[in-house]
Amino acid sequence: MTPNRRGARSRELVLDAAERLMAEKGYGAATVAALVEEARIPPSSVYHYFDSKEGVLLAVMERGAERFFAVLPDFDARVGTQTDHLQALVEAVAAALERNPDFLRILVVMATQPVNADGGEVHRVVHRVREIALKRLRAQMQIVFGVDRDSAVADHLARFALAAFDGAFVACQANAKLRLADLLRHLPAALIAVRRASRGELS
Repeated sequence: MTPNRRGARSRELVLDAAERLMAEKGYGAATVAALVEEARIPPSSVYHYFDSKEGVLLAVMERGAERFFAVLPDFDARVGTQTDHLQALVEAVAAALERNPDFLRILVVMATQPVNADGGEVHRVVHRVREIALKRLRAQMQIVFGVDRDSAVADHLARFALAAFDGAFVACQANAKLRLADLLRHLPAALIAVRRASRGELS
């Protein structure tokens, strides 16, 4: 194995270890010492590739977001009726979450950390990743409902959808017998109802 490939492998080992620790025990548990023990690499490797624990956090979230969003279809035109399109969107998100549970688990765990923990870096990372999700959801609301993606109504619908995904995911984590797709099957109808109720209330 060449030095570059060994370095890439060591970096991935650190990220894998950090992802496991944060998903299972929270951000605070992912100390450099714990990362070293979990990944079975020398401490110098952590500092060489990431400079700090915060650097590891950023890299874990960037990798997780990249993997998660890469498997989501990026619809650029409506698929059938409003209900058809929203069902396709919900099914795609549910499938992606079931394939990558650690990604959202880490987001949920980190979102519950004290706001000022580690100088607020945790919440800055959570906010950045969730803004990517909201941006993509706002674009889908534009496609489905014909609203401006930068409007208050598109933002309201996107946040409603994201809250539904969050809640369903947490429920499934608490009860392994539940399925995301089952919990979310009424979300398309709920989004359509929310859009109708919001007419005239949001510009």
